[in-house]
Amino acid sequence: MLDKIQLDDESFNTSENQLPCLISYADKTGGSHFSISFIAGLFLSGSKILFLTAYPMATENFIKQVGDSGLSVVHIESESDLVGNEEAQAIMIKSGDEDFFLKVVESLSDIDQRIVFVKNIEVFKGDTIKKCLGLEKIVLSGNVDKCELKEEILNNSYVTTILFNQPQAEMSYNVPQLKKYTGYLWGKDFEGVVKLKTNY
Repeated sequence: MLDKIQLDDESFNTSENQLPCLISYADKTGGSHFSISFIAGLFLSGSKILFLTAYPMATENFIKQVGDSGLSVVHIESESDLVGNEEAQAIMIKSGDEDFFLKVVESLSDIDQRIVFVKNIEVFKGDTIKKCLGLEKIVLSGNVDKCELKEEILNNSYVTTILFNQPQAEMSYNVPQLKKYTGYLWGKDFEGVVKLKTNY
């Protein structure tokens, strides 16, 4: 079941109008689980997703949150897996396989309609990040301080930026004092403290 996002203790729904989005966090600050809930909310509202993460645990978390929604989710590991699955609402690339991810980005005819979600951005190489920065519907999630292309990521333009800790890199955003497992959101139409209302 989806963990609900709250903004200043009020219910907050994710939408494609909030993209592109950067979610940055250090370990054990709550940003990792939050980012999965963010993309799961978009999926459940009807958005098509291309999903890449470094570790399988994130895909398992996503599946747990979207549950038996009746919406199509496919896991693909090769180009043959993609055949017949191009229209699936969520296409999940084998965790960590960024070379295959880049091929899929190039081959999908609806890539401009899909939200490209990349989690653990600090793990992936520059070519993967550069490709993502060239797309409009992106959600980048991870520890920006540890990224190979940190400056390029931070210099990109985002409609929504969510920080769970103050990055060491110079930014125009200053994160206020936060309680554990909370972040701060700056958006075109919203600003405030975000957290999850979990269902367990």
